[in-house]
Amino acid sequence: MAIGFTSTIADLDQKQFDSLDRAAGFASSYARLRQKEQDPRWIGRYLVWTEGSLLRAVVPVYRSRMNSWPDAAYDPRAWGLPDGVGQECAPKAALLVGGCGDRRTGLHVDPEARTPDVLRRLLVELARLAVDDDRCLAFPYLHSDARNALAAATDDRIVWADMASEAHVFGLSEPDWESKLPSKVRHTLRQDRRRIATAPVAEGAPDGVPWDEVRAWAAELISEQHAVKGDPEMPEFVNFRYSDLQENTDLEVFVFTGRSPNLRGLATVVVWEDEMEVCEVGLHGENSDERLAVYVSVGFHQPFRYAQARGINHIRYGSTSESTKVARGAVFTRCHGGLLDLTETKRLAGEGRPG
Repeated sequence: MAIGFTSTIADLDQKQFDSLDRAAGFASSYARLRQKEQDPRWIGRYLVWTEGSLLRAVVPVYRSRMNSWPDAAYDPRAWGLPDGVGQECAPKAALLVGGCGDRRTGLHVDPEARTPDVLRRLLVELARLAVDDDRCLAFPYLHSDARNALAAATDDRIVWADMASEAHVFGLSEPDWESKLPSKVRHTLRQDRRRIATAPVAEGAPDGVPWDEVRAWAAELISEQHAVKGDPEMPEFVNFRYSDLQENTDLEVFVFTGRSPNLRGLATVVVWEDEMEVCEVGLHGENSDERLAVYVSVGFHQPFRYAQARGINHIRYGSTSESTKVARGAVFTRCHGGLLDLTETKRLAGEGRPG
């Protein structure tokens, strides 16, 4: 059993790495984390555990180079941790375990090795790295299985808060997927199809269109949507995000489009291996049957048909509009953020050291 740190995963086996943890999808994939290694705002390292040529764990950790958090979503002070926990957690006071972007994190430990004893040994190594720089350990956007495993490994000393949820639609590659859905969901999907036909909505290419072909107006539309939701983002930054994803050769990045007599809409999509994610919808106009028709076309029915044609079984749908997504067959999982404060991190780091 060999354990050590490295600054890159370039020399590790990609397939083995991705098989360690797929809970976060493309956001925590080998190719995506290789991109993150180039982000000048972060210093990344990996705790690597190998047995011969077999990878058992590759846990990414990140230190911010900035005086303020590069992404406020990764600031533990904003996670709603109980009893004021984390209020002193400035960027230079925390080591992020697992991820620093895309708001989903994988643990990257072989599921068979996620026993309390094994995880604790790995956490001791992470804690020692953290306290060498006077930092605590922070765990952003972990799914419940990873949260529970870490809680058991630390005797429940990590303080947790519920963070964003994530919607999933499963089973799309099955020929009788829709017939197996609850009757209310099937009814909603039939209503959607009538709305799309009545509007009428002219749908774009069945395989979508590349981001580059629509970026000029798509970035503007997504930016408008962010402003409406109170989370402003300039079109230039929207374009940068998708251009960055496009540079990842392991991902397919494209857009579903739809146009009605008075409206135009789009949904951005990322496909990684056997799953896809509907990332964002851009759509202007006031609430109306016509607007709803465009929305469900680009956001649900075009992605559903694409997934079925490609044999893709799983679509991720993010955290917003829960009732709308549940009505169309989605189920939700919860992500959690946790903090092991500096005192507890130091205690963990001291395990096994001479007194």
